[in-house]
Amino acid sequence: MTDQILINKTASILLIEERDNNEVIICAPHHTLGGVKDMPCPEHTDGDENTGFIARQLAEQIKSSSVIACNYRIDPNKNLTTDYSTQIAKWKPKYLIEIHGHGARKRDNFCIEVSSGKIERNEISKLFATTLKNKFRDNDILKDYKVCGDFNHIYFKAAKTATIIDDRWTPIHIELPPSIRLDKDSNLPTFAAEFIKYLNETISEICK
Repeated sequence: MTDQILINKTASILLIEERDNNEVIICAPHHTLGGVKDMPCPEHTDGDENTGFIARQLAEQIKSSSVIACNYRIDPNKNLTTDYSTQIAKWKPKYLIEIHGHGARKRDNFCIEVSSGKIERNEISKLFATTLKNKFRDNDILKDYKVCGDFNHIYFKAAKTATIIDDRWTPIHIELPPSIRLDKDSNLPTFAAEFIKYLNETISEICK
């Protein structure tokens, strides 16, 4: 049933799954199926293709609760009164991990950006980015990716994103390029499984 929700091209659904761990919540606010580039949301028309699959696989590995907004008609993480945001607040997490996708036209196709929304939290985003990048060293594909977590040097700062600037939890906003999310057939690349494993390890080390 869950897979049917994530692969649906048109339905606008909020997928909420509660698991054992509510200290770290995994979310994807702008999921669309690979190949579906547009969402029916005037405020955020760009779909973050396949991010829901990454978020759900990550949440299952960590056994964390998750919220995935699929093909949503509103921009769920820009306002704390949305059903997406209120569900996160209900769980009272210590850490919030949001998975996003960016287009190659804005950042190069081998750049991952990490933000915590504020310059005051720059140290944790830099530490997260460095830890993740170090795990790529022995991977023939991922070793070529850059991971930047310095608020001063990233494009996607999430400085106006309600769920990321909220001080009730420590947020980690992760922007993934198309090459990690999409293969030539718009499916998740096979090496995405390795990326998710490294992301899992990084969260386990940093988010304590």
